[in-house]
Amino acid sequence: MDFEWTEEQKMIKANARDFLEREIAPVVDEYERKGPMSKEDAVGFIKQLIPFGYYLGALPEEYGGSSLDHKTEGLLFEELSRVWVSLTGLVFIARGLPHTLVHLGTDDQRERFLSRALAVEILGCGAITEPNAGSDAASIETTAVLDGDHYVINGTKTWISNGSIADVATVVAVTDKEKGRAGMSQIMVEKEVSPFGVRELHKLGQRAFPTAELSFMDCRVPKENLLGEPGLGYQRTMVRFEAARSLLALMAVGVSQAAIDAAIKYAQERKQFGRPIGSFQMIQEMIADMIAATQASRLLAYWALDLIDKGERCRWQSSLAKSFATERAVEVTSKAIQIHGAMGLSDEYPVERYFRDARTMTIPDGATQIQKLIIGREVVGIRAFV
Repeated sequence: MDFEWTEEQKMIKANARDFLEREIAPVVDEYERKGPMSKEDAVGFIKQLIPFGYYLGALPEEYGGSSLDHKTEGLLFEELSRVWVSLTGLVFIARGLPHTLVHLGTDDQRERFLSRALAVEILGCGAITEPNAGSDAASIETTAVLDGDHYVINGTKTWISNGSIADVATVVAVTDKEKGRAGMSQIMVEKEVSPFGVRELHKLGQRAFPTAELSFMDCRVPKENLLGEPGLGYQRTMVRFEAARSLLALMAVGVSQAAIDAAIKYAQERKQFGRPIGSFQMIQEMIADMIAATQASRLLAYWALDLIDKGERCRWQSSLAKSFATERAVEVTSKAIQIHGAMGLSDEYPVERYFRDARTMTIPDGATQIQKLIIGREVVGIRAFV
């Protein structure tokens, strides 16, 4: 892998950072204190970010994108996470709808949804996790039974990112119980046409990032909303996780970098015993450890994305990046609090938010322990779980 960014990537990064520092950073605390973002606010932020390559950047030019590769998109997400990781999560999930339609949708589905998704008139979410199927995605219980021209969906999805602001939920459901995981399919559920229940869930961190429980009770969905061939829901979900975990690792890197920046600034300004605390050896040791952990996380994440850009699978590399980067982010942000002393516990400084945000990222898309079992399965060749 080439560790040097191209001139174009450097320009993309610089432009994004300048805009984010100037326009987004000043409002982060206000929105985090308000809690889950409204659809109106989410749409407003997404539209502001589109010119910098967010949301549509990875799409072909005919759809308003720039055909950005995964590493460049990762660079953008790292920069946004350094300023506001809640918004990164929101944008990452929202971009799934136009990307899914372009790459997997039928002509009819693109005609009905794509133009509105590209214009951010409708937002999407992916509905996979259930109360009894988190790490064990193969145990999904939500069913979709074909009844004439409609699928009838019954079940509950939980911890669904963007669930409370989504107009279209791509639901993974069992369409053939006899086939196990090969009997799962993806179905696009348009809330206005096929209503479903929504309950907002509140989290430790990333509080402006909407997260909800979705309830489907005899929810009738046109059979034309089946995404691709039936039975591919589980397989597509597993493949999607590779890029998602790699990008989530870079979200953690962004938070870690923000904590490092804050810790260095505070260590330079705060004085004790007549000199800046940054002159103390133990403070410098903590900062050095924070930088080492963050840089290692960064390299693991871009390594996984580089494999994807080369057309290769990165099953264990993405799991390694996600588990390592999120756990290191918890340690890095904790050290940032320690360097701030008592002020690190106050919401007058951002480091307590960085810690909460980092801790929240160790669970989604497979908890740390699951990631380690995936790594073990791939490199040892023995399954620790079915």
